[in-house]
Amino acid sequence: MQSKLVFAKQLVYEAGDYVREHMKEELNIDTKSARNDFVTNVDKGTEKFLADRINAKYPNQNFITEEKMVASTGLDNLWIIDPIDGTSNFIFEKRNFAISVGYYEDQKPVFGIVYDVSRDEMYVGVNGDGAYLNDRKLPMLSQTITLMDSVVYSDTKTLDLMCGDAVKAHDEFMSVRYMGAASLEICGVAAGRHQVYLSRRLKVWDIAAATIILEAVGGAFTYDTCDNKIIFEDKNFEFMCASNPTVIQELKDRR
Repeated sequence: MQSKLVFAKQLVYEAGDYVREHMKEELNIDTKSARNDFVTNVDKGTEKFLADRINAKYPNQNFITEEKMVASTGLDNLWIIDPIDGTSNFIFEKRNFAISVGYYEDQKPVFGIVYDVSRDEMYVGVNGDGAYLNDRKLPMLSQTITLMDSVVYSDTKTLDLMCGDAVKAHDEFMSVRYMGAASLEICGVAAGRHQVYLSRRLKVWDIAAATIILEAVGGAFTYDTCDNKIIFEDKNFEFMCASNPTVIQELKDRR
């Protein structure tokens, strides 16, 4: 596993270089399921770059990827890739987006890598060996913090849907912010930069790497009634994560 992790970290750094180089060029932008669901030539190119290099190094791998640029036949030796998480941010801000790569064996998490390209920050989580930010080990998260002490990353529509009343929720949290890149918002919880992230519409490639990082420091997550477990399906789901299971329960009790 260690050699595969070392390979994957270097590969993601190189994918970051690929993204930075192509950011300088005019983007080809299309939409997918909605008018604000964007995909660019850089999303597709980055995904192909990652998958081609993985397949060249390790034959007989499987993939779940956002842009479907590579075929897969099963769930063994599984790489779950979001080539650019936060494509809208990538297009309009050129920041607050990430490359996300999660690796699973026997449907169990092995390691996750989330690379904030614009900040040159790489989060790495290894099952059984903690989480790291640019090779600095992250401390375990507080298990005593409460919802009232929490900075929450979410949007108003999600707060209305998942917390009952967005205006009231604002009063019951420490603060509310929003970024628009799920993997980075989950990693922000893991790094202690905030304590809660909520979304009403995610897919598995948004969370597969970041939740490994989060769990490695004692964080908790849940979606579609599945606590701290990834389901390998291409479907939308509501998602919540927090510094500890107590805050997750407080969020559930609000609904």
